[in-house]
Amino acid sequence: MTTREFTTHSAEETIVLGRTLAAALAAPKLVVLRGELGAGKTTLVKGIAEGFHAASAENVTSPTFTLVHEYRGPEVNLFHIDLYRIDTPRQLETLGLDDLVADNSILLIEWGEKFERFERERDVEIALARVDDKRGQSVGLRVSENDRRIRISTA
Repeated sequence: MTTREFTTHSAEETIVLGRTLAAALAAPKLVVLRGELGAGKTTLVKGIAEGFHAASAENVTSPTFTLVHEYRGPEVNLFHIDLYRIDTPRQLETLGLDDLVADNSILLIEWGEKFERFERERDVEIALARVDDKRGQSVGLRVSENDRRIRISTA
């Protein structure tokens, strides 16, 4: 497993990182996005969608209530999926996520760690976290509320 870590200092930098990551995400892929509420998962997806020319950052929103947003690019279809409100395997099954898997699709799944299936099947895990204010101050760094640590692990 290969792991890389990045730190971004603003939403704009997180979007830029997402654009860069798009170049490394060849379809088909299943990507689990980990992070607490407000960690920046959707912000990163904005950049990934732009990187694939599937949507502009302004048109990418959280699928918290709709559960799945589809963004069609010229070569790749992105499916941004939010499982925060899904609690059981039966609820998961009714979403029909298996029908979204294709040679030209990338599934970006928020809260996928709630289901063992996605832990097994994922190709990439991207974990986002706010940078701990105290840790940064202890080494003399200025830390802002917009700082994010982003860890990317590939199988």
